[in-house]
Amino acid sequence: MVVSPRQRWSLAVRSLTSVLERMPVGSQLIYVDGGAPTDVSAELQSLVEQHGGEWIRRDCVLAGNEARNLAMPFVDREFVVFIDNDVIPAPEWVERLIECADETDAAVVGPLILHGPSEQSKQIHIAGGRLSIVDGVMVENHHLHAYQDIDAVRSQLERQRSDQLEFHSILMRSSFARDIAPFDEEIRTMGENEDVTLAATARGLECWFEPSASVTYLTMIRLEDYELGYWQLRWSEEWNRRSLERCGEKWGISVDEGWPVNARMWATRERTRWYHGRSALYSNAGKTVRGLNKHIWLSRLTRGIEERVMSRHKRVEIDRRTSAGLSA
Repeated sequence: MVVSPRQRWSLAVRSLTSVLERMPVGSQLIYVDGGAPTDVSAELQSLVEQHGGEWIRRDCVLAGNEARNLAMPFVDREFVVFIDNDVIPAPEWVERLIECADETDAAVVGPLILHGPSEQSKQIHIAGGRLSIVDGVMVENHHLHAYQDIDAVRSQLERQRSDQLEFHSILMRSSFARDIAPFDEEIRTMGENEDVTLAATARGLECWFEPSASVTYLTMIRLEDYELGYWQLRWSEEWNRRSLERCGEKWGISVDEGWPVNARMWATRERTRWYHGRSALYSNAGKTVRGLNKHIWLSRLTRGIEERVMSRHKRVEIDRRTSAGLSA
């Protein structure tokens, strides 16, 4: 079990507590802390050490693949489950993922992922997906049942092969994870999920979706002031652009048409979620910016303005990475 940071710190203790409650007896725990504030980090370390886990700490923000690469040398089981530090798993989610892998011989298995402000949320984030590349253009990258209520489509969910799974929570055979390691650290935001499923497919291996395993990605909860810089770096235009360019270079995909264009617009909107819950003025501003960002030409304008507004927050985290010897 590898827990890695994604885009914030304030949900990390809540998430880890839930993971520990629902982790199978005898599981290996590896926790990677990327620059969490001292009080949060101390509480996380205490929880990890109480459960005999491996604690890895870096004093700066880490991209997901950077964190996973720090954990990989410690993985010593047949399977490794990666889970982000803002996710609440359902009971027996690991057991159901392993069961699917055993019965299908899959290299990669993903659970049903819900999203919302609590583990009672019923809106689907992804229930498997489809990915298609035609003549160097990723013409399809589709999350099945996205934003639908789980109760409305539960009867339609079934175990099946899937082209698209996500690192919110994902199981891999450790042999496959080691084969593709180190995870590509130039892919820092978008493209990390696609990189894994494309790598499996290129090796003739299968990826499956398992609906009996589920987790909830906690979203739309107000960001704390101390993590605004983390959020802005995580969704910065520089990281988004470099990630998509690297993914395009690696898999022969155009970044000027198809999914990468839509993905970059989506990521620009995602960065504006820091407005959420701060005040009526901020909330209305956020809605306005997200609305403008649905249009490609307007998004090019708003992304530059919004980046400049938040640059002082992001600068702190860039400086911490530079001090730690990591590229901005």
